[in-house]
Amino acid sequence: MKENNFLAITYIMLGMTAFALQDTVIRLLAVDISILQVMFARSVVALILLTLFLKITKKDIILKTEFPKLSIFRTVMFILAFVFYYIGLHYLTFAEATALFFTAPFFITIFSGIFLREKIGLIRWAIVVYGFIGVLFIVLPDINSFEGQEISKSLGNAINIYMIYPILCAAGYSANMIIIKYTSEKDNVYTQTLHVYIATIIICPIITFSGIFLDFGNSNSEVLNFLFRDWFFNDPKSLFMIFVVGVSVIFGFIFLFNAYRHGRPYIIAPFEYIFLIWAVILGWFIWSETVDLKTWAGIAIIVSAGIFILYREKVKDQNITTDQPIR
Repeated sequence: MKENNFLAITYIMLGMTAFALQDTVIRLLAVDISILQVMFARSVVALILLTLFLKITKKDIILKTEFPKLSIFRTVMFILAFVFYYIGLHYLTFAEATALFFTAPFFITIFSGIFLREKIGLIRWAIVVYGFIGVLFIVLPDINSFEGQEISKSLGNAINIYMIYPILCAAGYSANMIIIKYTSEKDNVYTQTLHVYIATIIICPIITFSGIFLDFGNSNSEVLNFLFRDWFFNDPKSLFMIFVVGVSVIFGFIFLFNAYRHGRPYIIAPFEYIFLIWAVILGWFIWSETVDLKTWAGIAIIVSAGIFILYREKVKDQNITTDQPIR
């Protein structure tokens, strides 16, 4: 494949725009529809479209994996990670949920050092710590909001507990990427993506029926009530929106995959942060959400830390964070 970084940057920006559209529609749907139903239906649409794409482009459809146990673990973890993300997306502003998800490069760096024995130098460890300081800027409330109260007693109540969910997603997604880095020598990216869609189609109904059987939908927990709503397929508008989600995820995947085929990861990966710009714009335009100065500072720290990690990978001639993009 001839290198074309300009084309790759175009692809990455289109891909992240497609994913921003996907998350916007999912956030709109999640007001009334079970997020598990949305994930299930999205995977059905995406599986059909990806299969058609592979047929049209005359690529082999390969479901067999050389790593069956790792593949099962990876797909289950991936599904649970994005359940966490969509919980956070529902209860937080679009910008906050997206910014906290972009802690993924920090987790990938950490996990690469622990599980892949990648050599992580002191500078990169320092930049990971610096990145998590940006997370604190977003997560921690403004001290002035306590109005003279004892901070130690009121801090726990002031912190938005839902902010932990996108961070949990980032950690799960990162572990997923580490496994992909290990398995991609024998399993191609299309095979691994098909596994995710098939597993989602199987697992989401199982989780839902289990929750209904245990009556989780009538619990005192907001999160459980949010997850275990009844499924329904009789609203044409919602079905069309779900179809848009499925189309968006396929276009996003194809654009991202081709971006990393045509360009150098350390050049194109920073353009993934256009997703954050879309999150701020769409959050303001659709939900009238605003971003305060403290959150802007946290976003700036997270983005700068992520880009610097990419730069250090180039200097060290390593690909830790950007081997096989998949979302």
